[in-house]
Amino acid sequence: MPQLTAITRFPVKGFGPDRLELVELNAGHTLPFDRAWAIENGPGDFDPARPAHVKKKHFLMLARQAGLAQLACQFDAAGEHFAVRFPDGETITITLGEAASHAPFFARLETLLGEEVRGTLRIAHVPGQALTDIPDPHISLINAASVRDLEARTGQAIDPLRFRGNLLIDGLEPWAEFGWIGRDIRIGNARLRGQSRIRRCAATSVNPATSRRDIDLPAALMAQYGHADCGIYMSVETNGVIALGDDFECSGSGQT
Repeated sequence: MPQLTAITRFPVKGFGPDRLELVELNAGHTLPFDRAWAIENGPGDFDPARPAHVKKKHFLMLARQAGLAQLACQFDAAGEHFAVRFPDGETITITLGEAASHAPFFARLETLLGEEVRGTLRIAHVPGQALTDIPDPHISLINAASVRDLEARTGQAIDPLRFRGNLLIDGLEPWAEFGWIGRDIRIGNARLRGQSRIRRCAATSVNPATSRRDIDLPAALMAQYGHADCGIYMSVETNGVIALGDDFECSGSGQT
């Protein structure tokens, strides 16, 4: 029986993980606080007067700013405080909803990223909308066995964190999760539904431990399997609490 081995959210898009032991899921929503904020990299399409989902190219992200992986982050959901430790050991804490607290943080980011910063930095937030790579309110799932299979084929160690998934499961056959598209999935007392496979981009090539682009994972996936997919998106269909160690149960017929 597959089990849930990690629950992870990324409160600020492109920045470090916030690991959870349990979380309450709500129908029609993403993991709470997952990619709830993003940092606009110079003038873009985001309009704070009419906040809505915009394409990821407008924000700081690992695919283009690999140096973000050098930062250690802590998130306080109650106060929406975000603490970031820079490579020299200095920690800067901001309140995500208070623009007056952001200037020292942005100044350090500009020093760290240099010419990769295109203009004025600004935090974007859309109430009720996650600033993920897709506009749909989905949760991402990674199968640890699939990652191990890719490791074996490439001969290189691959941290599942590269795929920045919300849920990590183990106990399945490699790539069995692709058969969950269109099927209902029970985790704890919540019900989800498999929606689509996740096509991978250059962000997965960044080593989360070193911030170096050391493996071209989209190319490796294509070479080994004939596609660049790893993991699936799921929608939350009924409210419920999920916790580490929960088992999964998949029902119904689906399609790959």
